[in-house]
Amino acid sequence: MRHSLTGSILAHRDLGDAQFEMTVLAPDIARDARPGQFLQALYVGAGGPLMRRPFSVFHADPEAGTLAIVYVARGAFTIGMSALRVGCSISLVGPLGNCFVPDARPAARHLLVAGGVGAPPLYFLAREMVAAGHAPKSICVINGARSRDLLVAGADFAALGVTLRETTDDGSAGRRGTVADELRDQIAAGGPCSAYACGPTPMLRAVGSLCVEAGVACRVSLETVMPCGLGVCMGCVIKLRNEAEPEGHSLVRSCHEGPIFDASEVIW
Repeated sequence: MRHSLTGSILAHRDLGDAQFEMTVLAPDIARDARPGQFLQALYVGAGGPLMRRPFSVFHADPEAGTLAIVYVARGAFTIGMSALRVGCSISLVGPLGNCFVPDARPAARHLLVAGGVGAPPLYFLAREMVAAGHAPKSICVINGARSRDLLVAGADFAALGVTLRETTDDGSAGRRGTVADELRDQIAAGGPCSAYACGPTPMLRAVGSLCVEAGVACRVSLETVMPCGLGVCMGCVIKLRNEAEPEGHSLVRSCHEGPIFDASEVIW
């Protein structure tokens, strides 16, 4: 169920390297949020933004009525948001979109592939899976970025006890290379597995193509621009394969029918 509310900021931590974690009191959204869903946020301030921006839910605590988002302050909206203090209010609409659903096969390995700020929804997924009784070692998180300072939520993933593999383009942390390089090795290890991915479009294209070629089920969370987040403005339309249509594809809204899709259906 979607909610529109004004939440009070309970904590706002500077994580370093322009990364921030904001915790907000938002009981209705915290109760209903699921891994992979997102919020549309707006704050008020001098010269503040006029339009909402989407943020994935990092984690939610239904009992406490709180939720958290992790973001990188690198544009006008997020730089302004980073100046908000504890006690300030922020307007939220959510949870929005669909969610990740874990592979139910008992022997399956779960390969969570994150690129940069694509890490938060996958942390929420890993956290919920561990809480639901999935063996932490059945979950392998492949967390990648261009360099060490751009990796997101690494310590949070490690604290869950899951297998963590980091990759960086420049080799400053973990494996030098891309998440697709590590994913290829994880798939080659054999056994049933499923992949779940969130990150920049070129990364998702590479991950999705690799999984389709290997016959591995893969769900990708698209980072498309979402002006409204409510399925009204049609600003986030993507193409999905559909042989029943004359053009061979359907147009769908990533904010409404997504943002999570089967990688084999996405036309990149």
